Amino acid sequence: MDNHDKKRTLIIEAATKRFAHFGIAKTTMTEIAKDLSLSKALLYYYFPDKISLYAAVFESIAKKMFDKIEQGLLDINNCEDAVFYLIDMRLAFAMKYYNLFDQSLNSVTELAEELSRVIQLVSELEIKTIASIFKKANKSKELVVDKPDYIAEIFLNAMIGMRFCVLKDKKAMFIPTKEEFDEISKMQKKLAVIFINGLRNPLSK
Repeated sequence: MDNHDKKRTLIIEAATKRFAHFGIAKTTMTEIAKDLSLSKALLYYYFPDKISLYAAVFESIAKKMFDKIEQGLLDINNCEDAVFYLIDMRLAFAMKYYNLFDQSLNSVTELAEELSRVIQLVSELEIKTIASIFKKANKSKELVVDKPDYIAEIFLNAMIGMRFCVLKDKKAMFIPTKEEFDEISKMQKKLAVIFINGLRNPLSK
């Protein structure tokens, strides 16, 4: 890792701590620069605005989450257990970094291009992870899944839809409260059982 990448990583780590503790609205670029003893000019050289830095933090956390999920899934052979593990890990990260899901983002009518890119990346990583679970279940003949990547996308969209069923304030975009996150996870597990049972190999039942 060269000096440029090291500096960028240090900025993302410092910003992660700030955003996770105070949220994006109550964090300033000046505070992050002070934490690292950097000039604001140098900070803006790496990240032109707070949203681009937030996007980098979001991407960093998402990659860490999916790396951890991928490692955990290696030791899980039952499809239902694997999906439950995925749901539990998503909830754990959501709780750990809850302040990153800042309500002030609700007022952003058009997401910045960089943030939109990261959200798309997270979706792709999630589909890839779910598809890997289905493919593993296919190999063990636990499930019969034709086009696992496509089926994984359908399943993910169904899980995302659970958010809107649970949100008490339907006008508040898509950021649940901590209690709603927990309720969503429970509903997603019930959905997973129904969904997976529909894909089971008749010989495995």
